[in-house]
Amino acid sequence: MECIVRPAQSADCDHVMGMIREIAEYHNLLDEVKINSQVLRADGFGGDPFYQCLVAELGPEQGDKQGRGIGKKLMSEVAKVALARGCVEMKFTVVEWNGRALAWYRHLGAQDKTEAGGWHSLELGAKALHRLAGEGQ
Repeated sequence: MECIVRPAQSADCDHVMGMIREIAEYHNLLDEVKINSQVLRADGFGGDPFYQCLVAELGPEQGDKQGRGIGKKLMSEVAKVALARGCVEMKFTVVEWNGRALAWYRHLGAQDKTEAGGWHSLELGAKALHRLAGEGQ
């Protein structure tokens, strides 16, 4: 069975949450995960969806997932969705020590703007966001 990429459904939220936790644990950031499956369902499948998600499915007989082109197929489908919605670029963040991922994204044609253009990826955390909104100290 070939890899099938499809729009996520509400029933996929438990599995997607598991992958979020898995990648957070890999990056030693599990304590920063503040959402759960119920939040994913409400935010992605309510009346005014906040996000869109694609999932890749393999048959149970296909075992190990790396090296099968799943990541490229997912990125290709995300690119199609982005272009169909009028997007002109895709931005994402990769941790500096993950050289394998950096090399893979570069292979796809991504430019590292931190190196090439001196850009920095910044983040407003929850406290700063509330403070900026005038809700905190």
